[in-house]
Amino acid sequence: MEPSTVLIALAALVTFAALLGVLYRVTRSRTSRVSASASVSGIELGGGATLLQFSSEVCSACAATRRVLRSVSDEHPTVVHVDVDVTSRPDLVSRFNILQTPTTLVLDSRGVAVARIGGGVRRETVVTELARALDSSPTSQN
Repeated sequence: MEPSTVLIALAALVTFAALLGVLYRVTRSRTSRVSASASVSGIELGGGATLLQFSSEVCSACAATRRVLRSVSDEHPTVVHVDVDVTSRPDLVSRFNILQTPTTLVLDSRGVAVARIGGGVRRETVVTELARALDSSPTSQN
């Protein structure tokens, strides 16, 4: 086999692997808007907002997500972090179509989901979505 052919094949393989890595990273922590009609029952809500995390025992990113969400909620007296094991609340898993753990829902003070973050969370993303939830809260609009 020609050395130039080997180099081209190797370069193509490295490029392909890099593209897969970028795609994986982009899809791991994605935020999406949630239907305004979707709300949560049976969860103790925060006065301003709630960070609702769906976790599982086998989830490797759940612990890091839990630390970030607790840290952010500790900085806001009206915000609570609730961690739900997917095996204990199949009703919520089905209702919100939870397909991966962790998945985080940002709820406003009424329990209405305003954002959904799939995968491990970034602090900046949580803070941005939390601000949006706090702004949409009925108490902040008085």
